[in-house]
Amino acid sequence: MGLWFVYFAVVGFAAVHGQEAYLQIQPRTRIVRKEVGGTLALTCRPIAPKPALVTQLEWRDPRGRRIDILNKASPIYVQSISGDTGLMLMFTELNEQQQGNYSCHASYATEPLTAEVEVSTFDEVEFVDAPESQYPIAGKDYLIRCKVKGNPKPFVDWFKGEALINNSEKYIRTNDGLVLNNVTELDDGVYKCSAIVVETGAYKIRSIKVEVQVPPKISPIEPISVVEGETASAQCSATGKPPPTYTWIKLDRRNDLSKTDRFDVKRGTGELIMNRVEFGDDGLYKCIAENPAGRVETTIKINVLVKPRIYELLNVTSPESNETRITCKAYGRPPPRVTFRKLGHTEPFRSGPQPHDPRINLEQTVFEEKGEGFGTLMITNLSRSDDGLYECKAENPTSSAFKNGHITVHFKPTFNRTKDLPPVWSWAGRPGNLSCLPEAIPNATITWRYRGVEISEENFNNGRVSRNNFRVQGTSPQSFLIVNTYDNKLYYTHYECIARNALGEASTKIELKKGEVPRAVNQVRRVSLTATTIKFSIVPPTDFDGLPVKSYTIQYKPERQPTWDNAMEHTWSVGAPYILENLIPEVTYLFRVAARNDVGLGTWTNMESVTMPRRSEPAEPTILLSAINQNVPDGDEVVSPFSNHFEVRWNVPADNGEPIQYYTIRFCITDRTNGGWIDRDCSEPLHQSIQYTNYQLDQLFPDTVYKIELRAHNAIGDSSPAQIRVRTARGTNPQVQIKKPAMSSSMIIGIVIGAILIVLIVVDVTCFLVNRTGLIALCCEQRKKKKKKDEEDPKYGSLYSWRFPLPYCSYKAAPAHPNSLNLPQPIKLAATPTEEQEPLKQELEKPVSLEFDGRHVYSKTGEMIGKHSAV
Repeated sequence: MGLWFVYFAVVGFAAVHGQEAYLQIQPRTRIVRKEVGGTLALTCRPIAPKPALVTQLEWRDPRGRRIDILNKASPIYVQSISGDTGLMLMFTELNEQQQGNYSCHASYATEPLTAEVEVSTFDEVEFVDAPESQYPIAGKDYLIRCKVKGNPKPFVDWFKGEALINNSEKYIRTNDGLVLNNVTELDDGVYKCSAIVVETGAYKIRSIKVEVQVPPKISPIEPISVVEGETASAQCSATGKPPPTYTWIKLDRRNDLSKTDRFDVKRGTGELIMNRVEFGDDGLYKCIAENPAGRVETTIKINVLVKPRIYELLNVTSPESNETRITCKAYGRPPPRVTFRKLGHTEPFRSGPQPHDPRINLEQTVFEEKGEGFGTLMITNLSRSDDGLYECKAENPTSSAFKNGHITVHFKPTFNRTKDLPPVWSWAGRPGNLSCLPEAIPNATITWRYRGVEISEENFNNGRVSRNNFRVQGTSPQSFLIVNTYDNKLYYTHYECIARNALGEASTKIELKKGEVPRAVNQVRRVSLTATTIKFSIVPPTDFDGLPVKSYTIQYKPERQPTWDNAMEHTWSVGAPYILENLIPEVTYLFRVAARNDVGLGTWTNMESVTMPRRSEPAEPTILLSAINQNVPDGDEVVSPFSNHFEVRWNVPADNGEPIQYYTIRFCITDRTNGGWIDRDCSEPLHQSIQYTNYQLDQLFPDTVYKIELRAHNAIGDSSPAQIRVRTARGTNPQVQIKKPAMSSSMIIGIVIGAILIVLIVVDVTCFLVNRTGLIALCCEQRKKKKKKDEEDPKYGSLYSWRFPLPYCSYKAAPAHPNSLNLPQPIKLAATPTEEQEPLKQELEKPVSLEFDGRHVYSKTGEMIGKHSAV
């Protein structure tokens, strides 16, 4: 539509102005430029006053040849325009060969018409070889590739960042790119390759990121040692850009360790992890580090250390006085060092002869190539003391191995340890059991002789001495001879035990004796006497070589008792205190004593009669001295290790018929004057319960002599005083001279419990007043439900019979005045008691005294207050 409008406008204009006919080519430009490979349509129209006179319209190529119409198979053809006199020249795909002058021809009547147009092609700017990321290697020359194609040929400029790059020693421009001489890491950056076509104005830029790569540089690795069976690692380190990756290879196998089971290769860090290291892992390993810039490698020696193992240690046996040796063999890597130690000794044997015993020599041998170590302990002139266990120790830097071997020393029988055996006893038909245990290696064979004749079936089968009298049990390594004497004195004699082995024999004699009861006690003497006890001293029977005395038995009876049939009896073990207790005061007793052994009770020895004293005050206590004062002479003071206190200890004395009730302690400061002692500043008597036999005196002065008196008291009176003088150690004076009782733990617990109860009461009262909750509210609720009045309860029948009133039960705040609380009046003792208060006040003010008889507490009036009550 637009073309027709232009056409009629031109024709009209020419007609109006009276122009001549001509041909017009569109687009109306002398030269038409198009990109190679593109399409183009050129239109030729005749412009004439009388279009009907235009004939023979055609297009010709640059060589003047007519171009066919509608031959679309050809890259160039002519096509008419529907409804128009124009003719179009079509290019389906331009190329450089189609460049040139194309002309349009026609005839106007008889006048020829011609118009020309030049077709010119060009190529777009194209980066043929210009990768956006390029990686030069440090230390080398590198061409940053940027090959540009275009027609017309483009002009190329280079920039680093925003700076223009000119030719220099560092940079050289070429048709294919930019050469970097001696690349360094400073050449990293973004380079711009700029291509410009001046004729067409085409302009393109390619940004190229240049990363300089640094070849790996590997650090040498020192040899390492790993232990067999454990997990170990080796580290390979290399520098480079980009960071290199690592490969580990074992040289003797040439295999990649990352593909094996027990090895783990960290390709990014260069660590080689060896799991369950084996003996064969020992050797050379290669570490390869590589990146795109290069590849380097290094070799490391990995030494597999093998823990020592003892593979041979044989027990040895050798006769006494001979030479023997025990050898221990071990292997490991490095070869272990082998030593010996006799069990029971702390120090091992040294290499070579031993300083304390030149008979013993230790030889040590190491075989480096085999990884073995031998140790040989050689002993000359072997003795019985050399017998025993010997510990072999194989040691290398990894660990130690231990194994025990035994050296057995053979020796002939001996009775050195049993040569002084006590006699064997037999009595009352009991068989005698004779035991024979010789020392011998190898074990000895044992035989017995009676009166020089070997005990056997052949030698004792008739006559007065019968084979039935003897029975032998065992012949090695121990033997027993059981002799049935039947109380025949022929069998109470010496028997000989003979022990034999391959190295010799030895014998010992054992006596069989007849056992008898002890003889009469030689002497019984009275040592001390109280109203109820007697202490004796017993002298055992003399000239008695029988079985030892094991105990003494004493029989005693009142003098008025006619016979010993119902006499009382007591038995003491030998060496025990011979004390007879619980006798009756003022009674005369008769005594007799006999000794007892395994055979039985010996004959009685009568003693003189003893009349027991009457009941009296206790015996004087015995004050015990500490170890540091055991040797203090009588009359001198003992030394206290402390400056401000001293603990007195004593033995319980005899009570002389009446139980001891308590102990009395009294102490005074005493000064030595003119060869004597003068007492001053004496304390009041201090009582100590009979449950204790010690008392600690506190708040004493330092470097001061005190006289301490101790008495025991029973119902009859005080004992005589036991006295001791004590000098306190040097020190400072005590700060407090009055002994005050310390607060007991029970008192502290009571105070804590009381405080807790007070806090709970305050909290409960607060809860009641605020929310009507708590124990008080609960009690008030219960009181409301009761029908029986509390006024009927007795108020004064018992001290604990009154009940605490609940002033809050009215659910009103308690008034400030105390009388409004309605408290029971008996618990308030006013200065002027009312008639209702007076009975209770008199009851509370009545004096009460208490008495304790050891089991019960009684009031003065005799009313029992409480059974087992504590005072």
